Amino acid sequence: MLRTYIFTIHCAAVFALAAGSAAAQDDCEGRVFDSTYDLIQEAIFENRGCTTDACHGALASGGLDLRAGVSYDNLIEVPVQSVPASVIPGLRRIVPGQKDQSLLFLNVAAGTLPDVWTAPLRPMPIGLPGLSTNELEALRAWIEGGAPREGTIPGTGELLDACLPPPRPIEIEPLPVPPAERGVQIRMPKWTLPANSETEVCFASYYDVSDQVPAEALSPDGQTFRYKHVQIRQDPLSHHLIVDHYAGPTPLDDPVWGAFLCRGGDKDGQACDPTDLGFCGADALCGSDPDKAIACIGFGPPDFTTESQRVLLTQEASFGQAYPPGVYKEMPVRGLLVWNSHAFNLTDFDGKLEAWVNFEYALEEEQTYPIADIFNALSIFAMNVPAFEAQEVCSFNVFPPDTRLFELNSHTHKRGKLFRIYEGRFACDGGPRNRQACSPEGSGLEGVDTCGGAPCVSAVPPESGDCNGDGLLGVTDLVLSVGVALGTSPASSCPPSDPNRDGRVSIAELVRMVTIAQMPPTFRDPAASLLYTNLVYNDPTVVRYDPPMQLPDETGSAAARTFTYCAIYDNGFTDPAEVKRQSTSPATPIGVSGVAGGPCTTPTGCTAGRVGDACSGANDAARDASCDSAPGAGDGECDACLLRGGVTTEDEMFILMGAYFVED
Repeated sequence: MLRTYIFTIHCAAVFALAAGSAAAQDDCEGRVFDSTYDLIQEAIFENRGCTTDACHGALASGGLDLRAGVSYDNLIEVPVQSVPASVIPGLRRIVPGQKDQSLLFLNVAAGTLPDVWTAPLRPMPIGLPGLSTNELEALRAWIEGGAPREGTIPGTGELLDACLPPPRPIEIEPLPVPPAERGVQIRMPKWTLPANSETEVCFASYYDVSDQVPAEALSPDGQTFRYKHVQIRQDPLSHHLIVDHYAGPTPLDDPVWGAFLCRGGDKDGQACDPTDLGFCGADALCGSDPDKAIACIGFGPPDFTTESQRVLLTQEASFGQAYPPGVYKEMPVRGLLVWNSHAFNLTDFDGKLEAWVNFEYALEEEQTYPIADIFNALSIFAMNVPAFEAQEVCSFNVFPPDTRLFELNSHTHKRGKLFRIYEGRFACDGGPRNRQACSPEGSGLEGVDTCGGAPCVSAVPPESGDCNGDGLLGVTDLVLSVGVALGTSPASSCPPSDPNRDGRVSIAELVRMVTIAQMPPTFRDPAASLLYTNLVYNDPTVVRYDPPMQLPDETGSAAARTFTYCAIYDNGFTDPAEVKRQSTSPATPIGVSGVAGGPCTTPTGCTAGRVGDACSGANDAARDASCDSAPGAGDGECDACLLRGGVTTEDEMFILMGAYFVED
């Protein structure tokens, strides 16, 4: 069963704090609430009839009482008995940070958007109209924001036409420690993000779970433990969190790691030995100083990049990944973890960031296939979008033979408006970008055409003989196949020439290839090839395949194992107010302005006066004057920038993500 999580409501308002998205109660002319949850209690639970006696009121249908005063404790992390765990592993009534594991959200989302969501139990509310899209978005934002009892989730007041207190950083409910026989928890030392700031840091901490892991979950040498499910929860200021295990020779006491200090607790700030796990106290951890570094570039020893193993990456406050039966991942039972945390705090208060990671053991009979993560960043900074224009960027990902794909995901920043993944090698057939990756369905934006008027197609791969993996069978392929048949070329040079895998290429097989080569190609249907769509950068769609998607072995064309992935970047094309600006773009943390993002050196477009026009002049005053609505009006502003790749949320990225295993 393919479970596709596509949420089509644009939720930019939820993150519009800088524009003052939450009104102060003193200035409010409408309904006033103390917290987002209090607002949801009235606007959704009560106004939608959920708290009537016959529903989730006095009779507590399904064992759930949603009346004020008791509803929160009846929802958060409460197991669901009426839905088998096999349907959605980890399903609860509400899981902080994870709408797709929250039964309440799934049921009401199915009532509002039945073509997008499927209810594990039944669409809600029963016998009544579904929630409005604004109500559903407010519920989603609250859950993804940590599902707090207190506090304001930005944008929810506007969505539900009410007033809330100014937002403060939300502290999420910690992830419960798993039962000792089922798994183990590792925590990230806490760090503080100042008010109204965005920072990406790296720091290290030591862990040792060797005395907690049962023998059945250990590798044969006892040096690693194997797990089948990983769950992370972090405070929701985070933009992303990457966790790596360092396996190199640099010792913990090497100054390259920085000073190790207690983070939190009564000994906060005291020097500590990272291997003394109890020194800082039960509620604190020993960690190195958070060092500003993008993707940990320049952090730690020189061999950090080559000697590190990725443990996980999450773009959400809470994320879980359950592997298919027999699939596992492993990590050492002890060692040094490096935490790469990128967060932004648009409130007027300092915010804490802390994370908890749970690993559920894979026992011996569950250890068949090691997992392989997808993190294709080969075109990460490929975008180059002039002010008030848009661009679609596409690339290819070729999977190994015998791939079994079970998860697809994506990553862009805020001007990445549409990310799509297609099965097949879709390329321009002619034009200025001949044979380069493209989106077969186009951008949908007037004038934005990746192929410059040429068609974007993907040929259905031939059944045999496609040696170069382009999806076609041409003269070069035939010559190489003949060479394999004659023994002048090794069989490994063209596995598709031996479709029956008998170790030789027969005359009959060559004749069949010649016949195929003379046939006109057939092309994939773009709509049927579309596997993934994401519209919201900060809450990316996750597509999971159960059972996993099976891709061909080495005798098939590489084109049959190729996916095309594309993203549209809108630099004020649709809404000029969203153009990248010089004045509001933070400097790139690694100080390479114009290369890794940051403010443009010279703005190129008008953001006031003749909005959307190009500006010109030898200095700032002249450029502003060139934007005046009329000569001498004095209302012009030249502030719009070229959008390029970079590391802050004002710049862009283009990354394909997911997971698979190889079935030999």
